[in-house]
Amino acid sequence: MEKNTTHHCDQLISKVFLALDGEMSADEEKKFLDEINQCSCCLEKYQIEKSFKEFLSKKVKHECCFETLANSIKDKLSKNAIH
Repeated sequence: MEKNTTHHCDQLISKVFLALDGEMSADEEKKFLDEINQCSCCLEKYQIEKSFKEFLSKKVKHECCFETLANSIKDKLSKNAIH
C-alpha cells in the first residue's frame, strides 16, 4: 500500500467484524471495502476472519428454540456487552 496518512490498520481491522456481521450501512461497507483492498495486511486479516466465520457457520448446527429462551440469551449478551 502506498503511504497514506489517513489509513490506520488497527482502526480498519477493528471494523472487520462489523463488516462480516452486516453491521455497516451500504456506504460504510463500500468505504471499508475500498480501503481494505488497498492494504494487503488488512485484506489478509479480513479474508482469514471471513473464511473462519464461513467455516464455523457450516459446522454449527442451527436448531429452533423457544422465543423466550432466545430473548433471554439476547438480553444476557446485551447486558454483558455494556459492561
